[in-house]
Amino acid sequence: MTLTPIGDLSRGFVLRHRQAGLQSESMRLQTELTTGRVAGTRNHLRGDYAHLSDIERGLSMLESYRSAIAESDTMTATMQAALGAVRDHSADLSAGLMLAAQAGSPLDLRIASADAEQALGALVGQLNSRSAGRALFSGAAYDSAALAAPEEMLAALRGALAGTSTLAGVEAAFDSWFGSGGGFETSGYLGATRDGTPLQLSEDLRLGLSIRADDPVFRDTLKATAMSALAADESLGFAEDVQVQMIESAGAQLIAARPGVLDVIAGLGVVQARIEDGRARNEAAGLTLELARNTLLSVDPYETATRFEAVQSQIETLYAVTVRAARMSLLDYMR
Repeated sequence: MTLTPIGDLSRGFVLRHRQAGLQSESMRLQTELTTGRVAGTRNHLRGDYAHLSDIERGLSMLESYRSAIAESDTMTATMQAALGAVRDHSADLSAGLMLAAQAGSPLDLRIASADAEQALGALVGQLNSRSAGRALFSGAAYDSAALAAPEEMLAALRGALAGTSTLAGVEAAFDSWFGSGGGFETSGYLGATRDGTPLQLSEDLRLGLSIRADDPVFRDTLKATAMSALAADESLGFAEDVQVQMIESAGAQLIAARPGVLDVIAGLGVVQARIEDGRARNEAAGLTLELARNTLLSVDPYETATRFEAVQSQIETLYAVTVRAARMSLLDYMR
């Protein structure tokens, strides 16, 4: 049985330990050269994480703002498209109604009334628009459609018009149903009467999208469209002259409501501009914080490369010493 001298064991352990330390240091320096940042922040910052924590917290907040802005972008774009469709449907219908009223033939009136019923369905569909599962024109009632189905509203209006035979009576019935406390508020509009929670888009920008389908401009548009849709309704049996008056009045009301729709569209455009402004400010703040973090954690590439070369040289020297010691131990053993 051959015994290895204790001195050899001790020397071998020291060499292996030193080699492992140098290899670990080499890998750390190589990582720092590749990334340009320190591999171990604790020693670099001497245990003082306060500044770095502030920077990381700021970047985390900016990330949440970025998500809110992306959500707002999608929502406002969808709302803008819906409002543009409301504007276009209203403009097309008002022009058709005026032409039908001028022609005054039963066929023209029936066609205009049928077109209005289709337009009502399109308007309701646009005001019931959703984005990411969220109702856009329902105020705080994000999970609820803004408006009842058009056929349900028309059915309710037929009941309200029962017994009317003049334009004055028809307009009074429509004004009452779409007015305060009327059928529109109790069964036509299904959303909330308060606006949704504003979104925090930056440190100093909190933005609410307060466009609801119960806004007076939309009520007026829906009211005029529904009136023209029911003008030639056979179950109501309006006289031909009353049908012409209803069609003409509805067309005039749509024209009168158009500036209000355009104002809402313009107001939403201002909101979109504020969102873009918030995005730009967040990006600038993010770049500033990233620069501060990089400055705090960056390494001097020249100094790091120099240290890396020095460690590599030490590893090579240690390897040569280890090989030489092994050879000497082998000779001692052979003797």
